[in-house]
Amino acid sequence: MVLLLKDIESKAEETKQRILQSAEKIFAQKGLDGARVDEIAELAKINKRMLYYYFGSKENLYQAVLNRNFNKIYTTGMLAVQEGSGPREKAEQVIRSYFYFLAENPEYVRIMGWEAMQGGKYARELLPDYLWESWPVLNEIMKSGVQEGLFRPHIDIRQVLVSVNSLCLFYFTRRYMLQFMWEEDIISPAMLEKRLQHILELIFEGISC
Repeated sequence: MVLLLKDIESKAEETKQRILQSAEKIFAQKGLDGARVDEIAELAKINKRMLYYYFGSKENLYQAVLNRNFNKIYTTGMLAVQEGSGPREKAEQVIRSYFYFLAENPEYVRIMGWEAMQGGKYARELLPDYLWESWPVLNEIMKSGVQEGLFRPHIDIRQVLVSVNSLCLFYFTRRYMLQFMWEEDIISPAMLEKRLQHILELIFEGISC
């Protein structure tokens, strides 16, 4: 009986993840308003009643997709902090983890474009929890950097976060418009690393003593 219940739970979780992955693809292509439950269910190879069973509504499913991605960003960022030996290294690892998350998740980037056009209606309901959860860690990095004479005092960490997000996200949301400036694919490994190094230089030039 225990093994049977575990098998049922495992299959249920696999189905939910398949729905989320399919929904992410459709939402990235068409946004929340343009996406249809029928096509998400078809892509996930399920009956759409199963979708409603697990998520209740298209809006709830959309929030679940956002939440899944925000959780990935938060988790990878917190793991990245552990890789740095000092304040600058920790901050660099956090920025690096976010930049490469965007590089590896183009559907999330497109969803953020749709979300921005809708005034961030759903993202602004979910983001504060992740920000306040990570705030003490990020604040400690800045505080340690100031104490060690690495970062300038009185830096507004909110401004830094906005700047990092803008510098990273813009590169991917404007990918096709910016491509003409280079012969090489701007999301090739070499170009990604060049872009990241440029971002790091700008950020640390702005906050370093």
